[in-house]
Amino acid sequence: MDRKELEKQIAGNRLSGVYLLDGTEEYLKQKALKAMIDAVCGGGMEALNCSRMDNPTTDELMAACETIPFMSEKRIVIVQDPPYLSGRSDADEKLRDYMIHVPPTCVLVFVCHGKVDARKALPKQIGKIGGYVTFSPMGDAELSSFICDYFRKNGKTCTPATASQLVFVAGGDATLLTNEMEKLIGHCGEREEITQEDIQAVTTRSTEYMAFDIINAVMNNQESRAFALMRDMLAAGENRIGILAMLERQYRMLQHVSIMRLEKKNQDQMAALLGQKSFAVSKYLQQLRSISPVQVRDSVQLCVDTEYKIKSGRLNQEGALEALMIALFEMRRAKT
Repeated sequence: MDRKELEKQIAGNRLSGVYLLDGTEEYLKQKALKAMIDAVCGGGMEALNCSRMDNPTTDELMAACETIPFMSEKRIVIVQDPPYLSGRSDADEKLRDYMIHVPPTCVLVFVCHGKVDARKALPKQIGKIGGYVTFSPMGDAELSSFICDYFRKNGKTCTPATASQLVFVAGGDATLLTNEMEKLIGHCGEREEITQEDIQAVTTRSTEYMAFDIINAVMNNQESRAFALMRDMLAAGENRIGILAMLERQYRMLQHVSIMRLEKKNQDQMAALLGQKSFAVSKYLQQLRSISPVQVRDSVQLCVDTEYKIKSGRLNQEGALEALMIALFEMRRAKT
């Protein structure tokens, strides 16, 4: 079952049986869980008809499911991160067999942080019943709609391009985006429209975006800005090897986009093949206007060589990243 089908069941008051909610998109997962609780035992009856259980035994879980709801058609039982889904153990046979015998008066929901091992017996069983819902990161169109809708509900507006810019700068995690949108709403005060300038002014940059920004600074010969960004990343807790890996990844992305451009692939095709947002690909294409394919290739090689020398003990981590940055600037200036 996908998220849309679960939403239809909630809206149509058709929740029944057993559900497993997993996936990396925690904001949407918790939002769906709240909607399920409201649908089953809304109207102030949550305290009486909603049971939240922490690692219950099979008998305890069955007893909670068999309890008759109070002044309601159904009750909901929620089990958060049971070890037989989040750990190495597996659910016992008695629990697996019970999945098809949950009474019609109960909705049983297993909720897990992150993705569970779908090869385990219990997820397979719930999948056969049809209640396994994975909350994966939203795609471009869904993220844009999510952002625009959120602003609209709070009396603000933004264009799809502005929404894409926010995702590019802050990342696609809905929880982080919600925090950033609240900041933007406060920043704008009485003004209705959220602009890209507002995003640049107050949004907390993701580490991936900061690596992209460093490369932008290299291309524009902004040495002081590049080193300032690097220091910000180090101050935020990133280590030099991690920053090096991000820079290498960004240059590799540029290399892939450069090759695909020669192959006459369009922006959407590039995004699909790279697993990137279309807006991010558009930014890579912009960067390629000021750097040749040869420079991109040589930049990737500089990053790879630096990583190899660090890991083989030929270079010390301290100073290696700074030396790489200087080499990138020297190469850039020599070929402009």
